[in-house]
Amino acid sequence: TPMKRPLLLLPLLAFALPALAQDPATNAAPRVIACVGDSITWGGGGTNSYPSILGRELGEGWKVLNFGVNSRTARRNGKEFDLRPGDLDYRKTLNYTKALRSKPFAVILMIGTNDSKPPNWEETGDAFRAGYADLVDDFLALDPRPFVVIGVSPTVKGGGFTYGVTEKIVGGGVVPFQRKVAEEKGFPLVDCRAVLDPHIATAYSRDGLHPNDEGNALLAAAFAAKLRELAREDEETTPHAEGAEDQSHAESAENAETNSHAESAEKQP
Repeated sequence: TPMKRPLLLLPLLAFALPALAQDPATNAAPRVIACVGDSITWGGGGTNSYPSILGRELGEGWKVLNFGVNSRTARRNGKEFDLRPGDLDYRKTLNYTKALRSKPFAVILMIGTNDSKPPNWEETGDAFRAGYADLVDDFLALDPRPFVVIGVSPTVKGGGFTYGVTEKIVGGGVVPFQRKVAEEKGFPLVDCRAVLDPHIATAYSRDGLHPNDEGNALLAAAFAAKLRELAREDEETTPHAEGAEDQSHAESAENAETNSHAESAEKQP
């Protein structure tokens, strides 16, 4: 009879209640990692970029997004070494916008190698330093505010002049400023030189600029260790009982690709 039909729902409710009471932590959104940089981030030296390896290394509970773009600079109005037309400022790319919208738990910033090219460095490197500082501020202005992890630009193997990049300027001008920013702002830093230099004979592609698959695996392991450390610190200092963390980095990176190789097919730094 019609009066008995509601009773048929009781077994279903009995099964549904445990699901409704599920610990929110089991449904927490993954921590988004925005990897920002040039073709060293994009993956110009191997078949696996460091962000793609990092995603596998971190596993469940993390989402690593590759926002690297070939040839891009931290400075505004960046140029290619042969002065071909175009503005290579990283901010002019779609990936810059996607990175800002990704709601990252942490941003890995490894950019500056292309700023060492003669048309970009000029004499003082002031344009690089100003652009780099602006990029940092762009990500610090996000809400929620992410961790910013400074990736020190890798050594230019052999000192070379590949694509106009030289170790003299990268090591002597770009890297000291990256370290200075990390120190002054208290940012976590991964010294990619210390990671790669012991393996410099085998961890680079032929151009001496881009880490190969071996080098990218070494970088991924170093960044993974730093990110896990930050996650532990975040868990210790965040009032989870009040639900503050469950949604703080909830949105994923909209339509950003996990491995953003679409911007360019060129293998330049």
